Amino acid sequence: MIPRILCICLFVLIAACTPPVQRKVTPAFYYWKQTWNGNTKEQQYVQQLPAKRLYIKLFDVDVDEVTKVPLPVAIFRKTAPLPADVDIVPVVFLMNEVWAHSDTTLARNVAKLMAELCDSIPPGRIPEIQIDCDWTQRSKDAYFSFIKQLKQTPFFQQRRISATIRLYQVKYAARTGIPPVDKGLLMCYNMGDLRKPGSHNSILDLDGMASYLGDQRVARYPLPLDIALPLFEWSVLFRHDIGYAGILRNVGETELQNAALFAPGPPHLYTVQQDTLLNGYPLKKGNVIRRETIDPLTLESSAKLVAKQLQTKDPVIIFYHLDSLTLQNYPLDELQKIIRLFN
Repeated sequence: MIPRILCICLFVLIAACTPPVQRKVTPAFYYWKQTWNGNTKEQQYVQQLPAKRLYIKLFDVDVDEVTKVPLPVAIFRKTAPLPADVDIVPVVFLMNEVWAHSDTTLARNVAKLMAELCDSIPPGRIPEIQIDCDWTQRSKDAYFSFIKQLKQTPFFQQRRISATIRLYQVKYAARTGIPPVDKGLLMCYNMGDLRKPGSHNSILDLDGMASYLGDQRVARYPLPLDIALPLFEWSVLFRHDIGYAGILRNVGETELQNAALFAPGPPHLYTVQQDTLLNGYPLKKGNVIRRETIDPLTLESSAKLVAKQLQTKDPVIIFYHLDSLTLQNYPLDELQKIIRLFN
């Protein structure tokens, strides 16, 4: 018989010689704007990353205020050809409020409109369809039933279906349930409380992310997961009377550095000095704007954090989102470096 200590040594030696599992990573971008116009810089980033897929939001589904019926809004259109050598993943975003209104035709109507919008795309270039919804424990049954109905429609048959997964849905998977799809897309952003005043960053906080991912939750999640990382920024407005007052889409660092209008305070907070109309937004003296951005170093750290747990052998790593103005803050080589972290 082989001595026990020799068996242990042989086991350790074999394990040490076993090469680590190599992943086949697919780089990708989300495209979340309503119109594709073939922007030169955006095309450049697609080609040189190089991105192999574009996840394009085709429309949102929201509840009509008058009829209370779920309806499509913000329908995608293109004024220039989509990139020729990139697969297209159609995405539909559904507001969670939709599930409070029973509609037996919703799945059929969603699938029909998606099929119409994808009519000019060769079927072989659509390897997957994605459903995006921030469902809750209360709405999961209606949402999961909707997905099952989608699967029965012609457009969805014979195609992989993915669903977006928020970090809290991973942490509390026993409560929120697992959607009946082929795989999930883990959104590594929007993890903080956007509506809460203060200098925190609601887009991405590394400590918060670590708390969600603790106990190897990504590794143990019962669906294969792709990963989405944030390439966006925003300015959040707070009024002294109502608190959170919305996102200022076109107010950035340039505007906030105007000393005549804004007084900097705690980190990332700017107090309005006088009543003004700024880029279409009426601002009152005393209003506070919180500026939230993601620098490349924080983005890299978040990627390392989730890559340690990722079990999927062929993950898609998606940057949200493809926008020429935002991309100015993220050199191409930085994004390529982040993609390599998942290999």
